[in-house]
Amino acid sequence: MTERQAPQVSWKAIEQGAAVLATDGSEVAKVVEVAGDPTADIFNGLVVSFGALQGDRYIPAERVAAIWPRLVQVDLTPAEISALPQYEEPVVERLSPEGFFTRLRRRLFP
Repeated sequence: MTERQAPQVSWKAIEQGAAVLATDGSEVAKVVEVAGDPTADIFNGLVVSFGALQGDRYIPAERVAAIWPRLVQVDLTPAEISALPQYEEPVVERLSPEGFFTRLRRRLFP
């Protein structure tokens, strides 16, 4: 059974280095990082790489069409993916006080 014949999985199961397939079925990138909040089950998107010299790109979750652990299908053409802007990590992640205390309470009192 090939990867694409297997049942699809949650975004939480995407492996680092998973292949990213464009709409034409060609492998265009590899997953570097999965962006999201596993605790709240919020999937934001994927940071993908074309190679060490080409820089990383960000693909929003709404552009992800199918997910397997080692393979992700997106609804972008190879040209659209290569035209995405360079990914830059956020300098500061801002947390709302309510979110912080809610998470803290869950950790302390499961």
